[in-house]
Order: sequence, then C-alpha cells, then structure tokens
Amino acid sequence: MSCGYLRCRKVAFVPTADKSIVMDSPMPVYLITHPGGNVLFDTGPNPVVFDDAAKHWGGLAKAFQPLGDKESGVAAQLEKIGVETGDIKYVVNSHLHFDHAGGNRFFPGATFIVQKEELVCARDPEYAERGYIQADWDDPALHYEAIEGERDLFGDGLLRIIPVVGHTLGHQVLVVRLPHQGAMILSGDGVPCEENLLQAIVTRTNMDNDLALRSIEKLRRLVVQEDALLIHGHDATQWGKIRHAPAYYD
Repeated sequence: MSCGYLRCRKVAFVPTADKSIVMDSPMPVYLITHPGGNVLFDTGPNPVVFDDAAKHWGGLAKAFQPLGDKESGVAAQLEKIGVETGDIKYVVNSHLHFDHAGGNRFFPGATFIVQKEELVCARDPEYAERGYIQADWDDPALHYEAIEGERDLFGDGLLRIIPVVGHTLGHQVLVVRLPHQGAMILSGDGVPCEENLLQAIVTRTNMDNDLALRSIEKLRRLVVQEDALLIHGHDATQWGKIRHAPAYYD
C-alpha cells in the first residue's frame, strides 16, 4: 500500500533523467502475514505532513511535496484492510528517513528491526539534515532491535533482511519468499527507480555513492539468485502495475 505520494523531479532519483520530468512517486509500505506474526516493511511518512509539510520536514519540503490526507497514513491504510497497529509484531525499516519511518510512532507494541549503523547515523548531528526527522522515530515508547548484517527473521528462510548500504550507511532490504508466487525483494531506496538498477545509476540522495554502486551490483546478483521480482521504492511506473491494498484483499 502507498501512504500518499511524493511529487518531485525525477532527477532526484535518476540524475540522467530530463530535468523537466516531475513524477508522483509512491511512499510504499508492505504488510507480510506470517504464522510467527505480522511484519511491516517501512511505515511511510508522518501524516501530519499532508497539512503542513514545511513545518514538519523543513527544507526537504521544497524538493519533495507530499500528496495525500489524513487517510493516507500507515495506521489508516492498515485499518482499511482490517488490521490494527497493535496486530504488528515486527517493523523492518529499510532506513529511518522521513518517508520510510515517519509512521513508526504508531507501533509502540512492535519490535523494530534496524541495522545498528542506521541508528548511529540517524542520531548523529552530522546527518541531521540528510533526511532524518528524529521526532518521528526516536521515541522512548518504541523498542528497536539493532542488528548487524543479515537476519533470517523467523529462521525459516521466508523473510531475510540483507544490508544494502550506500543510500544510508545502515540501509537494508527484505527478501520475501511467498508460498506460491516466488520471491520478492522490497528494496527501499537501494534502487528507487528501474533505471537505477538496470543502468547502475546512483541517486543524488546517497551518503556514499561508491557503496551505493556496489549495492546496486549486489541487488542485481540477488535478483538472479532468488529469481525474484524486485519492487523499487519510488518507481511510479512500476507501482501502477502492482496490485495494492485494499483491492489486493478483495
């Protein structure tokens, strides 16, 4: 499901794109139901941004305009498919940027699985202007489990967390093995658009472009190894071809 959309120039994600191209890109979250508990991958933006983006996001709102309303937030999106925030056991944040962890505050009963290095970066004043809105996720009511490296979430190979760094120094993706549909890779901002993967183009929003380029190659190998569908984090064209909640559950 998408928690609203980001209106921005495509060059923010694909620097080789025509500067005149403006796109409305999704801010996706994913619900995975598992016998061991419900898992959420990312939580989208804080829905207060749909009333006053500049007040909450500051300078980020000049480049990224949020499109949506109070019904666009992650809690409202889950409610549409009959899921309450208290039903979520784990939240896996790809990273802690404004459009991926803005809804963390709605899940005080969940355990958040985040790379240790991501928490270090997100709390470092040096990176305060690099997409982190600390008030969204740094709440004493939230429980973060800091991991280092890969994690098989339930120990059955169905949900594998894999570091794919560069966009941030603690960025991670989730490989989901579905019973009948095969594997999917939820890629966060590792490769936000198709061109980033196919043409090995790094974005303008990375902390480390060299690491990001290596991670693109890592994702390419992972797609082949897993025979997986990779879902990009902000590709408006791909998103239009994917079934979304609540229609997915009809």
